[in-house]
Amino acid sequence: MVAAGALTALHEAGLDVRGDVSLAGYDDIPAARDLHPTLTTVHVPYEELGRLAVRTALGRTPENPDEHLLLGTHVVVRTSVAPLDA
Repeated sequence: MVAAGALTALHEAGLDVRGDVSLAGYDDIPAARDLHPTLTTVHVPYEELGRLAVRTALGRTPENPDEHLLLGTHVVVRTSVAPLDA
């Protein structure tokens, strides 16, 4: 939502998102696909995070308390970021 607001502010300032400024968000909310330009964002697997939280709360995770549990995120590249020049 913050990046969506930034997108509006950049447009109001007369800047071209992707041409003048690249913009990326976080959370990959559904609205990211509906904005113009579409918003590049980081996808966080919240459903998997919720399942893992419940398993942890119920004691169904590995018994080693020092073990870290990692979930993968990934960048969803859309049209709000200019391509890198090689």
